[in-house]
Parts: sequence; structure tokens; C-alpha cells
Amino acid sequence: MDPIALHGKAVVVDGHTDLPTRLFHRPADVGERLDDGHIDLPRLLAGGVSAFAAALYVPPFLEPDRGWEHLLALHRLMAEALRPGELEQVTTAADVRRAKAAGAVGALWAVENGRPLTSGARLREIAALGARYVTLTHFASHEWCDASTDEPRWGGLSSEGVARVREMRRLGILADVSHVSDDAVLHTLDALRSPVIASHSSSRALCDHPRNLPDDLVREIARAGGVVMANTYPAFVDDAAAAANAKRNRAAMPELEAMVAGGEPDPHAIAAAWRAAAAAHPLPPVPLAVFVDHLMRLVELAGEEHVGVGTDFDGILETLDGFRDASEWPNLTAALLDRGLPPPAVKLILGENFLRALEEAERRAGQ
Repeated sequence: MDPIALHGKAVVVDGHTDLPTRLFHRPADVGERLDDGHIDLPRLLAGGVSAFAAALYVPPFLEPDRGWEHLLALHRLMAEALRPGELEQVTTAADVRRAKAAGAVGALWAVENGRPLTSGARLREIAALGARYVTLTHFASHEWCDASTDEPRWGGLSSEGVARVREMRRLGILADVSHVSDDAVLHTLDALRSPVIASHSSSRALCDHPRNLPDDLVREIARAGGVVMANTYPAFVDDAAAAANAKRNRAAMPELEAMVAGGEPDPHAIAAAWRAAAAAHPLPPVPLAVFVDHLMRLVELAGEEHVGVGTDFDGILETLDGFRDASEWPNLTAALLDRGLPPPAVKLILGENFLRALEEAERRAGQ
């Protein structure tokens, strides 16, 4: 089938982006074609993107109350960025389909790092705002969930963490197990016994990074009806890029640790330090084909019904050759067809699987 024709018919959903954080650090009119970053309305439309998840990201060094204020500030930024008839908030799979039919792009709120969600009242508030998934933690373990890139505190989830994810299910909010420890993935699945997503995690078998998922956990997420959405960040899909990224992190760490040691640092200063480290220690180029290897591995393990894509656009400092920003989504469709995937499977990966997870979360709300 012609890739462009298939792409135009498909519902294309990016399961994880950091546009809110981009707007926090570098305010812009997303209705215009921007000279930096990866997402704006012209590039979303050029790439045939039907909807994207906008992560309200809370830096792990923010204590829960300050993190809650930061989350609400990001929500206000995204609400102000909406454009009626062009860029509209969506909360359901039906909303996404309506937006596509109307020629608009849907923006779905998510929370990345559940540390500020210290009560059922806060969970109910984010649900009322329209958040439809919560990434349980980020790079640091916190009061109720262990991270994949930090020392464990709970062996997965604390008892409070179990209560949090069960309340999410009652509210129709998906638990997102990207960034969490392997034990926390299993603990979440056991606590919920319902689908979860990994909104931006690739295959650890192909790139040995703790942010990626091992084969057994990919199978377990699929067995529970969930979706694993591969991350396009070169350091999470290619071993050479991962090694270069580790070198970069080591070089940046003394300055970052000094910032954090002085108390809660300015998020703008932290972001600037990361950008400076990236400029000083660039990653080697990685082609789109390497990312497609990850998708094919996930399909082999989980089946085509349990795989998706969460680019991490605007949250990463380098992108893939051939998938540099939102305008280049059709390149991915062509690459998947070239690998021999039938058109129905490609459409599942591009967005239908994520929409099914949203529908299932809505169906299970109240349980």
C-alpha cells in the first residue's frame, strides 16, 4: 500500500511529548512554525498527527507541594496554547477521532512524575483537568514509587503507591510504567490487574539501558492488555549513543549535584545545564531504522496489538536521522511497511493501540 495514503487514513497518536516543558523554558506560539524544538501546529499537521500526549512534567527534585504548583503552571501554559478548531484538548478516544475528522490536532494531558499526587483529592483534580495517564515517577525514586535509574526504596511501590494506582484506575487514569523500576512494573500490574502503558520505553534487549523494558516485562504488559510505546531518543535505542550519553551525564553531574545540594534549584538553571552538556558532548547520529528495530522486537514479543510510539519530542536533545520532528511521522509509516508489516498492523502501532487503552481505562473507571 502507498505509505502516504495509509498514513493519511490512520489515526496517528504520539504517546509522549514534552511540549509543556518546552513552553515553560522557551515560550513560543505553537501555531507558528518554530525554528527549534520538535513540535508545533504546522509540523503536527504536516506529519499527519491526529493527537499527542502533552506531559505535565514535574522535576524529581521538587518537593510535592512545589511540584504540584509546577504541574498546575504547565497545565495553564498548555491551556493557553490551544487554538479552537486547530489544536484542541481531547480526553477520550472518541475525541481524538472527532478531532481528526475535523482536521484538528488533539492534545491529551498526562502527568509525568506522580510525586506531587499525595492525595486522592489531587488525583481527582488532575482527572477533572483532563489528565488521562500518570507516569508514576521520573529518574528518582520518591515517597511511593521506585525509579529505574535510582536506588530502590520500596521494592516497587509502597503501600501508598498501591493506593495511588488503584485510585487512578477508579478515575479512569492509566498508570504509565515508563521510568519505573522493574519491580515497580510488576507491582503495578499486580495491584491493578488491568492494562497499563509504558508511554516512552524501548527494548532493553536491543539497547541495554535501565529506562528500557526487558523482554519478560514487555510480555507481562501485553498479557495484561497494555501497550509498550517505544521511545525515539537515540540514547535509548542505540548502544553507542547510550555510551556517549552516559559520558555526557558524568560530565554534567558535578554541576547538577551542586545545584540540588543548595536546596530546590531553579528548573530553568537545570535545563540550561543539560543543554550546555549536550552541546559539549553530542551523541553520534542514529538512523530511523534502528528505532524500527525496537518496534519490530516489541511486535515479536507482545504482538502488534500491544505496541505504540511515544517519541519524547521536546523532551530530548537529539533526534533520529529520518525522524527529526513531528513533520516526519510519515517516514515511520513507510519504514514499517518496508519491514513487511501489513497495513492493519501499522495502523495499530501508529495510534489505535493507544486509543484502545484509553477506552479500556474509561470502561474500568469506578472499579
